[in-house]
Amino acid sequence: MVRRLTLVCVTCLIALSLACSKGPNKSGPVVAKGKGFSITADELKARLDEQSPFIRARYNTLERKREFLDNMIRLELLATEAEKQKLDRDPEVLAAVRKVMVQKLVQRNFQDSGEPKDIPDADVQKYYDAHKDEFVRPKRIGVAQIFFKAEAGTPERAKKLSKARSVLAKLREEDKKNAMAFGAAAREMSEDEPSKIRGGDVGFKSQEELTKAYTPEIAAKLFSMKSGEFSDLVELPAGVYVLKVQTVQEGSTTTLEMAKRQIALRLNREKKTKEFDEWVKKLRGDASVSIDDGELDKVAVAAAPTGPNPPHAGMPGMPGPGAPHPTMAAPAPAPGAAPGTTAPPPRPVVAPNAAPAAPAPNAAAKPK
Repeated sequence: MVRRLTLVCVTCLIALSLACSKGPNKSGPVVAKGKGFSITADELKARLDEQSPFIRARYNTLERKREFLDNMIRLELLATEAEKQKLDRDPEVLAAVRKVMVQKLVQRNFQDSGEPKDIPDADVQKYYDAHKDEFVRPKRIGVAQIFFKAEAGTPERAKKLSKARSVLAKLREEDKKNAMAFGAAAREMSEDEPSKIRGGDVGFKSQEELTKAYTPEIAAKLFSMKSGEFSDLVELPAGVYVLKVQTVQEGSTTTLEMAKRQIALRLNREKKTKEFDEWVKKLRGDASVSIDDGELDKVAVAAAPTGPNPPHAGMPGMPGPGAPHPTMAAPAPAPGAAPGTTAPPPRPVVAPNAAPAAPAPNAAAKPK
């Protein structure tokens, strides 16, 4: 495990060293140099600009800039030493670098810029029309009920009706002093088990849903009421209801013009995902990939870890479980990340934290 962590650190250090010594920002006056490396003012500024605004604001004095530069120098020294020890040729290091290279390839060709491009208005309109429920939300009301079971025409009906009338009159008075009175009464007396345990609450309903639950007339009446109001007793074939409007949730409409950019962004992401999948499919076809199922079946797979929080890993060069799709935009560098580091979407390795006062490389995070 120690060797694996060391190799992860070495991989990152070598990559960062190469970025510093051979990258496109090798211009401007030299601010630091040593045997086999130099760091220019433009490089330093580029690494600082990669930090979050909050972190970057810390480096506005000569002393702070020197701290940041010292970490860049440390990376150069460690990477150079790793190369001397030929760790840049280690199979694990090369495999890790290969994963990063694949990620850069995917980013360069399919990274989502965050702005919709080449999405026809007709496609946006088509999506809007097919998903109206996402943009047009009808008015809904929160209803609570107390149900007294007594079928019409039975001797129990008159008794339950009388009891319901008494309960309604009492609740109309108590509700003014105690907002919890209805819930307590429902838990005690209601004969509808699903709503009884919730204090009579049947949830938010549209007028169409209330029509199915009761009748069109009752639904219309409830929708005309205000929050906190009681309806008159409701008699249906199965029994008698005491109904109260708990909350009114007004409807809303997001127009096509308001939703246009949101829809275009979604369609753009879907387009890039499809392009990526088709691209990989073409690469696979061009490579004439073949699989030997017989040999594949012989491969022994280690048992899953039994401890808490087992590590998650993805396929080589691809994101692990929960990682974003390769076409998603890369997140910004994490606060405190090493100078010159970025955070590409799928992360096969974790760079050592080389921010000021960071621990030595052997304290790097475990690879995900």
